[in-house]
Amino acid sequence: MKKICSGLIILIIFLFAPVCRAETLKGGTTFDVIPKGFFGIWHVTSKMESSNNPKMFNKLSVDIWNLSGAGNVLILENAMTGAKSWIEVESNKGSFDGKTLKFNRRKEKKEGKYTVVEKESPEFVLDGNIFKGFDTFIVEKYENNKLISKDIVKYIVIGQKISGESRINE
Repeated sequence: MKKICSGLIILIIFLFAPVCRAETLKGGTTFDVIPKGFFGIWHVTSKMESSNNPKMFNKLSVDIWNLSGAGNVLILENAMTGAKSWIEVESNKGSFDGKTLKFNRRKEKKEGKYTVVEKESPEFVLDGNIFKGFDTFIVEKYENNKLISKDIVKYIVIGQKISGESRINE
């Protein structure tokens, strides 16, 4: 199986590896709207913290992300690959802190006789022009509805803003 890039780049690779087309995903989050401080261009480094199958995943990746959006739609563009993704986040009123970006992603696909389920749970906290956090990625492989493998990786993710406004409450 191909190596999988870290952080949200994992999301992009699985969405755009076959063809470069956009897809809207749905996820849950802990804020009413996307914190505006996350919008801009970021230098992002993801380092593997732990994995039950380290040969399957990249140990380290460095990327350039452009994060933008409005309301509850986050637009993620990877300047290095040209990939673009829209992620629709569902707000959870009452827990907005203006600096946390957290959502879940689940995607199911067929690979021959197997069903592959990908789950991702990134959580980032913004501190000025830096965000830090984790991204957990799980790949489950099923044959005839029976789990035959489960690969897990957790990345430490750090982003440093290259350009864009850093105002949190705009």
